[in-house]
Amino acid sequence: MPPSRPGLLRHLRPPVPMERRELGILALFAVITFTQGWSGTVLTHALPFLRDAFGLSDGAVFGLLSVVRAVALVGLLLAWWGDHRGRRVPLVVGLVVLLVGNLASAFAPSYAAVLWFQAAARIGGTALGALVIVVLAEELRPEVRSYGLALAAMFVAVGTGFGLLLRTLVEGSPDDWRLLFGLSSAPLLAVPLVLRRLQESRAYRPRDVRPPLADVFRAGLARWFWPMALLSMAVSAFTGPAANLALVRVENELGWSAAAGSLMLALTSAPGVILGLLLGGRLADVLGRRPTEVVAAFVGVGGGLVFYFTTVPWVMSLGIFVSMVGSFAFGPAFGAHRTELFPTRIRATAGAWMVNASILGALAGFAAGAFVVDRWGISLTIAALGGLLLAATSLLLLVPETRGADLTLDDEADPAGWPGAMPG
Repeated sequence: MPPSRPGLLRHLRPPVPMERRELGILALFAVITFTQGWSGTVLTHALPFLRDAFGLSDGAVFGLLSVVRAVALVGLLLAWWGDHRGRRVPLVVGLVVLLVGNLASAFAPSYAAVLWFQAAARIGGTALGALVIVVLAEELRPEVRSYGLALAAMFVAVGTGFGLLLRTLVEGSPDDWRLLFGLSSAPLLAVPLVLRRLQESRAYRPRDVRPPLADVFRAGLARWFWPMALLSMAVSAFTGPAANLALVRVENELGWSAAAGSLMLALTSAPGVILGLLLGGRLADVLGRRPTEVVAAFVGVGGGLVFYFTTVPWVMSLGIFVSMVGSFAFGPAFGAHRTELFPTRIRATAGAWMVNASILGALAGFAAGAFVVDRWGISLTIAALGGLLLAATSLLLLVPETRGADLTLDDEADPAGWPGAMPG
């Protein structure tokens, strides 16, 4: 009897079985990344409510998001702390800052207070986003690294979807945005669990000399950093406005209710997110980081443009699905790639610089959009930013493929020699 052909599910499994230790780490980080997805995106979910409550124009919305992201650059300091004092404590601090900032936003007396409380929350979220990827990459074996990052990202997506569903429960309440911010601070109750269970990364080694904050810009490392940083900027310049303005478009431009907009995004995103993460994680571990990133970028931009250039509900849903497949296939490949390019002593700082590049990219996207969106409209503005992202994928030709890199190797030698730790 001929062997059965492998089904899609077999292709979505990790290339090799995960160890029990790795499964335990992923279980703990499921709590952290679920919180990251829910609490870290609450501003996006509350944005249409804030717009109505304070009478914000499209330009003002771009301005709000720009300020929040600009302040978030301070999160770099927490990640730098992670390189010379360990990953564990700064990660927990970032988590707490995010949640306390959301709790304060729920009781904010004015629009200005919301803006600055959310800016503080984004500082914590920025550090958390950088350190989660670093710790997971250091704890997982090379054979399953991207796949493990994909599973963690799946819980981020589940948290984001949970926040979307909560919007349907608060719609119509005079305190809609306050309720969203307040509920998103509930994971503060899980902080004692994280403190008890989270161990220091096995790759981290205490050092007598603190790594300079700008060490990543030194010759030998800068040649890997700048192409990845510029690509990160281009990704966020497109995805930041595209993701944050999706609800604004369907509710404020097309007149959908908050419940209809939230359900459409949540229900059509979910299958795309799951497929994108599992497929992208496996492809990055089997085929390589670079080819997965390029294909995923083109798929993600294409789906996003379909969503923004139609008013037909089923076509919009298809666009969201395709965009989610591309966006979430890109994430684990890029997360592993940017982590594997840098030695352990500056890995968290390099990751934070990369996150800051991402923030600057989103900031540039919002800033550029603020000048043209009232003339061009949201759809054409998003299309222009998508074109820049597709052009930026050519930067991947300037960096090496890192699939299989061992992140636990000693890196005390010349930093320019770190890529030599990669196989081949």
